[in-house]
Amino acid sequence: MKLPVAALIICLLSWPLIAGEMPVPTREDLPGSDITRDEVFIGGALWGLINGGADLYYEYGFDRMALQEITWQGEKFRLELYRMDSPLAAFGIFSVSRHGCLAGGLVVGGDCQNRYQYQFAAGSYYLSLINYSGNSLAGELSLVIAGIIASRIDGPEYSVPSFFRQHYFSDVVDEIKVFRGRLGLQNTLPSLAAAFESLDDYVVYYLELSENGERAGIMLIESGSFPEGKKTPLAEEYLMEGLFSERLSENTTIVVFPVTGSELHENFLNLIPAGIDQ
Repeated sequence: MKLPVAALIICLLSWPLIAGEMPVPTREDLPGSDITRDEVFIGGALWGLINGGADLYYEYGFDRMALQEITWQGEKFRLELYRMDSPLAAFGIFSVSRHGCLAGGLVVGGDCQNRYQYQFAAGSYYLSLINYSGNSLAGELSLVIAGIIASRIDGPEYSVPSFFRQHYFSDVVDEIKVFRGRLGLQNTLPSLAAAFESLDDYVVYYLELSENGERAGIMLIESGSFPEGKKTPLAEEYLMEGLFSERLSENTTIVVFPVTGSELHENFLNLIPAGIDQ
């Protein structure tokens, strides 16, 4: 039985392919290694691989993912390299995936390594490299593998909005989280996710800091349009005591979250006039 052309195309786009065009390491790059799995997942195939977890990648702008399982010098690795549709998408998925970082700036700026995982965003790529032993050798080999990949990635790096390029944020800019839709918000800021239901085509940048036992958050919202008559898309029922919002431009709003009266909160507020002038 012959499949219709449209059905055949869908099947091809949903089937894992042999890795080739993705900038992943080869056996020649890793002498003595054994790459037991080497595939590229495009289209709907990502759902079959990670089930519901794929939705978040599609929300940010998924193009394809290379999966490798590597054994090298007695250490085992699982490599997942995602090609997203833009540097913003790559930085965004990295920002909500990074966790437990013990070191950074090892291969590319803003990368993240803990005992069992190394992550980076470079160009339009997000890398997750897991090792199964957590020992120092696995950590060192992870950096070698990541370095090979990074050397093969061309294209512009993502830069956060000018507001967050103020000197005050220079040491913490890599901790910014980027949301491009409801799923990212639900996973990180579930209490606020519903407030964005009336907003389309938005990007949210969120940074939460602690100083001297105080915590405060600052959010930059970029959107094609805000609900008419509202300074921010946060509906009245979501406004909390001490929340401050200011329109930086026609399509950009800044929101500062309590603790009200704290020095950290005041520092955030003092940055807003400079942000408006940029």
